[in-house]
Amino acid sequence: MKHRLTRRALLGRAAATTAATIVAAPAAAEPARDRAFRDAALYVPGYYPQNGWANGRPLRQHRQFSRHIRDWDGPARMLTRIGPDGSIRQTLLPVHAHDVDISPDRSVGVLCGFEGRTHVAFDPQTLELAAVAASVGDGWRGGGHAAYLGEDKVLLSERAPRAPLNGPLERHFGKVTIREAATLKTLETYSTYGVDPHEIQLIEGGRYLVAANYGSLPDLKSRELTVPRQVIDASITVVDMRDGSLVDKYRTGASDIELRHLASGRLDRIFAIQARLGDDEAVRAVERGVDEAYPFDITTDPGANYLPAATLRYDAKKKRATRMGGRNETALMRHGLSIIYDERNDEAIATYPTAHRVMAFDGASGAVTAVVDTSRMGLRYPCGIALLPDGAHYAVTGYWENLFVFERRTHRLVRELCQYPVFFGHSHISVG
Repeated sequence: MKHRLTRRALLGRAAATTAATIVAAPAAAEPARDRAFRDAALYVPGYYPQNGWANGRPLRQHRQFSRHIRDWDGPARMLTRIGPDGSIRQTLLPVHAHDVDISPDRSVGVLCGFEGRTHVAFDPQTLELAAVAASVGDGWRGGGHAAYLGEDKVLLSERAPRAPLNGPLERHFGKVTIREAATLKTLETYSTYGVDPHEIQLIEGGRYLVAANYGSLPDLKSRELTVPRQVIDASITVVDMRDGSLVDKYRTGASDIELRHLASGRLDRIFAIQARLGDDEAVRAVERGVDEAYPFDITTDPGANYLPAATLRYDAKKKRATRMGGRNETALMRHGLSIIYDERNDEAIATYPTAHRVMAFDGASGAVTAVVDTSRMGLRYPCGIALLPDGAHYAVTGYWENLFVFERRTHRLVRELCQYPVFFGHSHISVG
């Protein structure tokens, strides 16, 4: 196993239970849990650490949690590590993070900044800060997602300076930066050939990069993003990693639906999540039949409501896109968020927090194979999703709290493997 972290991070690893983190007493190890998680840990970046307290004090006043935060007017995110034995380790890191990824050899992790100017690398064992790096240029913003190219390089999605459409569309295309995994030093950049790239994935042995590009731009007069969004060029792009050339681009053609996340196993197995925002009047039309009282969607902001938007299956070999699911399933596809591809069972599995649903899709046809109402199980707003290393289970995390485990293929809840930590709001998770 290679370790190329900074001296500061290596010292942090030697003192794993000291100032960088707070460690809960490990839960009693269960054989089933050992089999499900093996020696892997699960990582969750939390959005609202200002709501957290420890030892009777807000986290910002707690030296152990906040030691890496120099400027409280700047970004700060909670990072939670759930060990294979159920132990909890948490700390704050200076980044406006959205996704977390761990290198294949588990020597380093990255929190990719989202709509922010910085990204950070950290030690996956101690959560000690290893490196802080800026986005690729002045005005450029983090795209929120990363992907590892082997053990020593990491790819980050990056967005061009935000501006209304004025001139060639290519001015708004984002980039993928290829960086040293340990230091986040930029080595090379490629265009994603799309507007505001978000999730990126490497497929077919790292030969191709697949990117989900939001495609939305600010209003020309207000220079702000609108509700509904002004979508110019929502797209899936495929880039050849040998030379950065564009292999394929699929444009949805939608004027108010962003293309945000994707999962892919190969060129003919690309699954893409779309998201559509509407105002309060629009959401009333969607929810007029819900008679029981329910809370406001905590995963969004007032006045910006998630409406149904179909999840897509795209075959880049045949250049063909299909909507997955019928009318009833599409009605539940609100705020599609995390999506993974289970190659063993040839299924894509996605979360829809606004509707409290997890859905599975057949890889070959795109047909819906399962619809799980997680709220009936005690998991509201399912957000993060990740395959577990035993090859038999996957984990789903609730926006604010709780981690539930399901069987692959059957999608049966495995209650004895569930855990109940607090995450303080999140979108995605990673296992490493």
